Amino acid sequence: MLKIIIKIFLLFLFIACTPMQPVTWKSRIIEHPSAPLSLSYSEYGNPNHKTLLFLHGFGENRKTWRFLVPRLMHQYHLIMVDLKGFGDSPKSDDKAYSVYDQAALVHHFIKEKNLNNVTLVGRSFGGGVALVMALMQNDALVEKKLDSLVLINSMAYKQRLPSMMRTLNQPLIGYLGIHLYSSEIIANEAYRYAFYNDTLIPKKSVIYAANYMKMPLAKYAYLQTVHQLVPEDVSEIEQRYKEIALSTLILWGREDVSINVKQGYRLHKDLARSELKILPFVGHMPQEEAPQSVSQEILRFVGSL
Repeated sequence: MLKIIIKIFLLFLFIACTPMQPVTWKSRIIEHPSAPLSLSYSEYGNPNHKTLLFLHGFGENRKTWRFLVPRLMHQYHLIMVDLKGFGDSPKSDDKAYSVYDQAALVHHFIKEKNLNNVTLVGRSFGGGVALVMALMQNDALVEKKLDSLVLINSMAYKQRLPSMMRTLNQPLIGYLGIHLYSSEIIANEAYRYAFYNDTLIPKKSVIYAANYMKMPLAKYAYLQTVHQLVPEDVSEIEQRYKEIALSTLILWGREDVSINVKQGYRLHKDLARSELKILPFVGHMPQEEAPQSVSQEILRFVGSL
């Protein structure tokens, strides 16, 4: 047991001493953008129809969107992506796991697939990625590919991290915690925290999350994402949301304890062409806790564009 503790401690020291580029727009978008890599994805519907591209939240995978597919696939071309480090996408031992790095990778994906006039659907961490992509397009740093946004309980502003993430963000404690607790326990607790009504938690979702967390380097990617979750220049980025002119639907679970519904109202105020829909008795994961409502709102919004 002592040998194991010593190995963990030495590994922690090695990781802690490894230099990391600042998590800022300048560093990750302008100076050191992420090199392209192949992201895993699922595709549904007719490619000739309008494309809806879905970006999941922290710790999730593309299967979280499966409940929306039956109602959306007949009218739209659906693509669900696994972000770097999650699901079946690559999990590299680097430190490029911020919203900026993910945004660059998703843009490469869009170019590779030759997608145009995309409605980008981002939830939580994926919503933060979507906002960064909108700003990249606004600055003409990338080709104009995005037509509109759907943001679901989106990461957007500087805030106190949820309790579980605060624990994981403590270097040694977080490392020990994520490796000593089973993937099943971590996945189950994450879903219990995210749902308002725990009886609605899909058992398969917990199994998917746990199994993906057991993959090589998955826990490394998990921790790196937590460490880089809040950009160092977030206060500057917040001020730029007013520049985004894309039509945007904001959906928010009213009972979200991870990102308070007040952030939804604030985002609605900052985005000039946005509409806000609050979902009562729903927590942080509306796409799984209230999929019919989410599908209905997306159909209404995209159909009105």
